Amino acid sequence: MISPDTVRPPEPRHYEEITVLQTLKLFSEGYRHYSRHTWLQFLLFVGCYVLFDYAYFKIPVDLFANVIYYHGVVAVCADVVNWLSPLEQVLAKQNHLLSATADLEIVRGCDGAGVLFLVASAVLVFPSRLKRKLVGLILGIGLIYFLNLLRICVLYFVIAYHPGWFQLIHTYVAPTLMVVMGCLYFAWWAFGSAHPIHEPA
Repeated sequence: MISPDTVRPPEPRHYEEITVLQTLKLFSEGYRHYSRHTWLQFLLFVGCYVLFDYAYFKIPVDLFANVIYYHGVVAVCADVVNWLSPLEQVLAKQNHLLSATADLEIVRGCDGAGVLFLVASAVLVFPSRLKRKLVGLILGIGLIYFLNLLRICVLYFVIAYHPGWFQLIHTYVAPTLMVVMGCLYFAWWAFGSAHPIHEPA
C-alpha cells in the first residue's frame, strides 16, 4: 500500500514569460537591423547610379555620335521608320534622323540612359543570386533599349507631323512612361518572377 506521503503531485510546468518591455526591445532591435540594411542598400544603389553616370559622361562626344548613337540607335530607327512608312525616306547620319519633313537629333541625356542606370543599379544591389542578377540585367537592358528605340521612332513622327506636341511628349510623357516601365520591370523581376522552391522533407 502506498502512503499518501509518498505520492507527490506533478511539478507545475514553467513557461518563460516575455514582458511588454522585452517585446518592445526585440522589435526595436529588429527594426534597427532592418533600417540599417535598407539604408545600406539605398547607399549602394545611389553609388552604382553615380558610377554609371560618371562613366557615361566620360565617353567622348564623337564616339557617341559616330559609333554608339549611329549604329545602336539612329540606323536602327531609320530602318524601322522606313519599314513602317517607306515614303518618309529617312536617312541616318551620325546622331540625326533626317528626312524632307524632320531632323531629329539624338543627344546625350536624351537617350534613355538614365532609366537604364536606374534599372541596372536596382538589380545589382537587390539581394539575389548572381545568375538571377545576370538574367535581370540582360532582360532589363533589352527592355530599356527596345523602349528607347520605340520612343525615338514615335518622336520622329511627332516632330514630322505634330511639332507642337514634341516638347510635351519629349520632356514629360516619354520619360515618365519609360521610368514607370522600368519600375514595373524591376518589381516583376524582384518579386513577381521569384517562385519559392519547396525542398522535400
